[in-house]
Amino acid sequence: MIKVIAFDLVGVLVNEKDVELTEEENKLERMFGDNINDSDYLMEARKIIDKDSVIMRVTEQLIDKIYKIRDEELFKKIKEKYSGLKIIIATNHVSFVRNFIGEAFGVDYLDDVLISAEIHKIKPHADFYNYILDKYNILPEELLFLDDNSKNIDGAKKLNINTIKVDKSTDLFNEICKFIEKNNK
Repeated sequence: MIKVIAFDLVGVLVNEKDVELTEEENKLERMFGDNINDSDYLMEARKIIDKDSVIMRVTEQLIDKIYKIRDEELFKKIKEKYSGLKIIIATNHVSFVRNFIGEAFGVDYLDDVLISAEIHKIKPHADFYNYILDKYNILPEELLFLDDNSKNIDGAKKLNINTIKVDKSTDLFNEICKFIEKNNK
């Protein structure tokens, strides 16, 4: 029985808008991925912008500029249909994305946000998924993990975690409902 649904952020809950970026923004955006901590990100970003306060401001503005939510009602619909489920975001990202997540998804239906730069673990490594299992005291078969990256899906599958591979045309709510109905019998 599924107890926790973990969503990746970029490519799953949000898509990147087709917007023009400055050269500076483009370089910073390329560094958003596998961040084990913010210090490493800042160290690399200092090669582009020399002040940490400016890096942080530009990074947060860039996140707001490029991310578009796929389904603003998704968490609400899931909670209304499956009230006992926990919904979390589990993303490889810098912690500066936290404000965007809070504003975009609120706290009404989102139970937790796990960001690689804050927990010092990154997908597809087993310790990332084990962190979720341990934090929620659940078995692998009680977690449903959604991601658009095949390596991250494979990493979760190695631990017997349920997965849904997401692409741009995936109807998240329907896929989740189909999975839960099929597996919670």
